[in-house]
Amino acid sequence: MEGHELLVKMTRVTAPAGFEQGVWAKLPAARKERARVRRAGYRYAFAGSAALVLVGFLLLNPSLFEKDTVLTYAERDALSAERGPDASRSRFVPVYETMDYASEFRNAQFQPKTVYILEQVSDSVSSEIIY
Repeated sequence: MEGHELLVKMTRVTAPAGFEQGVWAKLPAARKERARVRRAGYRYAFAGSAALVLVGFLLLNPSLFEKDTVLTYAERDALSAERGPDASRSRFVPVYETMDYASEFRNAQFQPKTVYILEQVSDSVSSEIIY
C-alpha cells in the first residue's frame, strides 16, 4: 500500500515517564465524577417527568372543566312542588339538552344560510315540560 513507507521512516515517540501511571491513578476519580453527574441527571429527569405528569393531569382532567348545574326559579319551583304532598305520584326527570350554535355562527360565512324553525310537534301539551 502507498504511504506505509513514509510511516516506516518516521521516528517513534514514547510517552513521558509516569504517563501511564498518572492515567491509571486518575481513572477512579473520573469514574466517580461520571457516576455523580449521571445521578444528578437522573434526579433532574425524574423531577421533570413528575412535573410533566402533574401538568398533564391538570390539563386533561375533565372534572376541572365541569360546571355546576344552576337551576332557574321555575325549575326549582317545579322540583320542590313534586316533593310536596303528592310525592307518591310518578316522578319525572327534567331533560336538558344544551345547544351550542356558536360554531355555526362562526362558519356561517362559508355555508349557505340556514333557517331553523322550532315548532311544537305534538298537539297535546304536557304540564311537566319546563320552558
